[in-house]
Amino acid sequence: MKLRLKEQLSEFAGTKTFVFEPEEPVTWQAGQYLHYFLEHPNADERGTERWFTIASAPYEKAVKITTRISPDHTSSFKTALQALKPGDEINSEEPKGKFVLDDPSRDGIFVSGGIGITPYIAILRQLDHDGSQINIELLYANRDDKDIPFRAELEAIAARHPNFHITYFIGEHKIDRQVLEEFGKKLEDPVYYISGPEPMVEAFEKTLKEMGLDEEHYKLDFFPGYPAE
Repeated sequence: MKLRLKEQLSEFAGTKTFVFEPEEPVTWQAGQYLHYFLEHPNADERGTERWFTIASAPYEKAVKITTRISPDHTSSFKTALQALKPGDEINSEEPKGKFVLDDPSRDGIFVSGGIGITPYIAILRQLDHDGSQINIELLYANRDDKDIPFRAELEAIAARHPNFHITYFIGEHKIDRQVLEEFGKKLEDPVYYISGPEPMVEAFEKTLKEMGLDEEHYKLDFFPGYPAE
């Protein structure tokens, strides 16, 4: 599947969004990802392919990648991605992934670390667009309170949906088992969704199992190549 670059957007400090127009119409579920291929010279050890969540909601039609770009060190793939000009193409496979809302009416707890917010912003954008009720507690961890990805948009959605709440965890204010249990008690049989760097997601999976939750009560989505927030 070919994707043609429409534009690059500087979202926040160290974060960019790449907007692509599919050559042919493509459908996906909010929260799914694409497997991308970008051939480029002098590829580093991480190679010429990546997996990124589709940060856009299905109703938007365009495919968006939102990712961190380090000013000090970045991969050859992201360097090549930034070098693309409008009209340039990149290849991908069809949308995949199960990190989606199976039942939007069911209570959920979204746990996100940093750029792990991308599947959630896609899900929330679609629910907001559809006028659906959002029964979600978002627990959002970041290193500091500057340039939190999508903060303004998330808070605008929360203002329109009384059952959608955001709680920020900044710096040493961590999301731990006590926090997960506290928010779980507020809701009726919630599903926990965990998205972020791989070490963070693995740690939360262990905690959820220690809490006695089975796989019917949580979903995981990790971003390889990022340190824990």
